[in-house]
Amino acid sequence: MLKTSAAGSGHHIAQIPAGSVIDIEVIMPAGSKRLKTEFVGQLDAQFLVLNFPSSKRLGAAVDYIKEGTQVIVRALLEHGEGQVIAFKTTIKAMTSHPARLVFLMPPKQVQTYCLRAQTRVPTLIPAVINLADHSCVGVIKDISLSGLQFDIHHEDGNDSENMKEQDCKVLLEGKNNQQITLSGSICSLHPQDDTIALGIRLTGEQNTMESILKEYLIDLTILHEEQ
Repeated sequence: MLKTSAAGSGHHIAQIPAGSVIDIEVIMPAGSKRLKTEFVGQLDAQFLVLNFPSSKRLGAAVDYIKEGTQVIVRALLEHGEGQVIAFKTTIKAMTSHPARLVFLMPPKQVQTYCLRAQTRVPTLIPAVINLADHSCVGVIKDISLSGLQFDIHHEDGNDSENMKEQDCKVLLEGKNNQQITLSGSICSLHPQDDTIALGIRLTGEQNTMESILKEYLIDLTILHEEQ
C-alpha cells in the first residue's frame, strides 16, 4: 500500500544506507530519464548527497544534471521489511573536486510503499545460485511463495552490481536428496558486513513453490495470511 508521510521524512531518509544504490529520475522538458547512482549520505538535514551518475548512462539527461533540475528519488530502506520510499526534490548544487557529487534539497514529504506482497519466512537453507557466467554458494535467509533472500560472501560477488536484473537459478537439496531448482531474477542487492543480500523474484508456479516449502516444513498458513 502506498502511504504519504510529511512529518516523518527525515526519519525515512535516515534509513537509507550510505553506499546503497538508489534510483534517480531526472525530469526533462520532453520526458524523464531514470538512472542508478550511489547514496553518499546527508549533511545535517540540509542536503542529500549522491555520487554523480555514470556518464555512459546519462544520454539525453547529460544537460539536465544541474542546479534547479527536479528529480524523483526512489530508495530501499534499511531494516524496512522491503519498504521503499520515493520523493521529489531539486538539485541544489554540484561539485567536481575532490569528487563529482550531486547535492539535493531534503524533501518536504515522502511516499512509502512495501515491495513484498507476501510474508517471508526466515530460513537457513544452504544453496547454490547459478548465473550466466558463474555460480556462488550461499544461504537462503528467507523465502515466500514469490521471492527469497539469498546471501553470498563479498568475495563471491565483487562485480555484484552487474548481477542486478540477471536471470538466475537457485539449487537446493530436498529431503530425499533430490535437487530442487528455483528459477527467478535478481531484483535487489544490499551489501552487508561481509555478505551481499540478493533479493530474488521467483518465477515458478505457486503449486510448485508450495511443494518445495512443505519439504522444509514451512507452515503455509503463514504465507497465505492477509497482509
